[in-house]
Amino acid sequence: MNTILVIGLGNVFLGDDGFGPLAIETFRCKYEYPSHVEVLDLGTPGLDLAPYLYDKELVVVVDAVHSDTAIGALSIFHEEDFLSHRAKLRITGHDPGLWDSLTHLRLAGHAPLDLIIIGVNPASCEFSGQISEQVFGSASDAAALIAHSLSEHGSACILREAARAPNLWWLPIEHLEESTAA
Repeated sequence: MNTILVIGLGNVFLGDDGFGPLAIETFRCKYEYPSHVEVLDLGTPGLDLAPYLYDKELVVVVDAVHSDTAIGALSIFHEEDFLSHRAKLRITGHDPGLWDSLTHLRLAGHAPLDLIIIGVNPASCEFSGQISEQVFGSASDAAALIAHSLSEHGSACILREAARAPNLWWLPIEHLEESTAA
């Protein structure tokens, strides 16, 4: 049974909101991780997120997060940071789903034991298909933060000797060339 879940949330057609899927694909291609770690790009699941979170030891969410940092800056948040309004998830269809799913699972006694959110401060989440250079440049660092967070929870991740080619079908060709060169 997979007890640790790493998920990317975001709409790849809304500019920097596609950071979650980008960071997840970067992590998958650069790192090897234990079999009890499940890594998924869930897009914008809304309330359909609850079954994925059910009884997990650890959930790492990667998403665009509005915070008082520079555009493209990465931050690590915990649930209490959002409750205290230190950070705010991008307001899209997937944001209420995360909090509502967690609330329902808590009431049923099946919420994740620990929740970590790795967020990037977006430049724009408008419909465009373009991810900003600042946010695109943060994907490798986000992958390293995912690996570090998993290692801190006893699930060591190691860099692949040769990174796999990413499937970033939604990005313009110049980004695809950059991601395979890195």
